[in-house]
Amino acid sequence: MTAPVVLHLSNDRKLGPELSFGRAFAALAADGRLIHVPLVPAALLDAGREAALREVRRAAQEARPDLLFVQSPGNFPWTEDDVAGLLRALGSPVVVLWEGDAWGGRKPVPSSMIYWLRHADTVFTSGLGVQAELLGRYTARAVQYVAQTVPQRLWDTGPVPPPDDALYDVMHIGNCFVRFRVLERLDGARERRRFVRSLQRLPNCRFAVHGHGWTGHGVLGPIPFDRQVEALRTARLSVSWEHCPGRDGYFSNRLPISLYAGRPHVTTRPLNTPWLPGPEQGLYLADTPDEAVGLVRELLRDDPATLHRAGIAGHNWVRTRLTNLNALRHMLSWHLDVPPPPADPWAAIAAMEAAVPSVTEVHV
Repeated sequence: MTAPVVLHLSNDRKLGPELSFGRAFAALAADGRLIHVPLVPAALLDAGREAALREVRRAAQEARPDLLFVQSPGNFPWTEDDVAGLLRALGSPVVVLWEGDAWGGRKPVPSSMIYWLRHADTVFTSGLGVQAELLGRYTARAVQYVAQTVPQRLWDTGPVPPPDDALYDVMHIGNCFVRFRVLERLDGARERRRFVRSLQRLPNCRFAVHGHGWTGHGVLGPIPFDRQVEALRTARLSVSWEHCPGRDGYFSNRLPISLYAGRPHVTTRPLNTPWLPGPEQGLYLADTPDEAVGLVRELLRDDPATLHRAGIAGHNWVRTRLTNLNALRHMLSWHLDVPPPPADPWAAIAAMEAAVPSVTEVHV
């Protein structure tokens, strides 16, 4: 029996060895579970939108996919006719849509995503609650949850180095989205700014912050995505404050990346995520920026060896659980003969779901 063909419409900017979900697809293909055909529509736009669309159609029809895996489609200017025409030409294969970003509030859903939401058989996203309600306006299907994972391009093979010679005590990675001290460009940006400012004033703390828009003590400027783990390992602790509250289960990939770095991590408490690890695995969750600063104070007084053991435990927890491969297995197992991921914590993740909207609620 021939393995099913999965056409992967990626939101990456170029096709290459570090394609998002690329290694996960390769692992499933090596096991004979599927045939992976990746396409990067945004990489074709230099030739113009119409030329790019013709090439996508040509390659897609050549692949003859059984399933389309559409990864955050907002990077390409899709129209309703583009999406409907492509699916008709392919014989209406199953469409699985993955959206890992947070939307709503000051971030309206882009039209290119709306067109795919209307045609998707299953929609997976990194937050329910506010987010599922918003995306559910455009799809008659129940919006399903999938946790953020560690991008495999950040994985390394060596042991986690101890923080014995750490340059910093605490490091935050993330941009500042507050203008003129009051204008909040993303939901939650004021809380993040207050958190960072409090850490900058923390006595006897070698604090460092990477990202755009920061001023004051410890500012190191932006850092390339692929150097995040390396940077976090120059500190004893990592911290972050998430944007976009009100989404059940939502956290950015900052949480799994920081745990993967092998340092205890202090961050926002996501809504309704009892399956996340706790202090034994180096994860400390707070409901307010002030509470998070208090946790940082306590941890800086803790025994360094104890902190390092907790950091190692967090690293091991993430690298065996919140992986791209496990996320992909979770999503594809709904439609293909792909083994589901380990029950811990994916059974709890699978149990998180949004209410199914009635057809009359769907915006068409």
